[in-house]
Amino acid sequence: MIRVVSALSATAILLVAGAQTSVAQTAPAQIVKERQDAMKKMWPGYYKDIATTVRSGSPDLTVVATKAVQASAHVKETAQLFPPGTGRDVVPTTRAKPEIWTQRADFEAALTALIDATNAIGDDAKKGDVEKVKADWTNLAKACGTCHGGPEKSGGKFRFEED
Repeated sequence: MIRVVSALSATAILLVAGAQTSVAQTAPAQIVKERQDAMKKMWPGYYKDIATTVRSGSPDLTVVATKAVQASAHVKETAQLFPPGTGRDVVPTTRAKPEIWTQRADFEAALTALIDATNAIGDDAKKGDVEKVKADWTNLAKACGTCHGGPEKSGGKFRFEED
């Protein structure tokens, strides 16, 4: 009976270890896919609506406030999709630059700036301050540009250029 229990325990341990190895091998690619999907959603899902109304003659501050709250939450969730081990060295299909991991403090500062700028435009929209919202949009665009700006060929500080 002891031998049977020991054999079953050993088998269970091997199965669990094998499953963890399998998950560890597929997880980075899955994370990168989730990250790419999240990044693709950011502009059309949130920031495009903010930009459109801010650039109009009379911005709809309700749209700005609502989309800013949604965008801020989305950026915070997306930020979690850049763990170590999900760069090009592990998942060649990612366009994320190695600087995300080698210059982590800069990357995290850029994320914080984007979240802060998004929250600022939303807060000022809730206050009804149209002129401040217009100024905030400029700051928000700069915050996006920290990662994605720069010469088109470079693709920005933290992003590879489009194929």
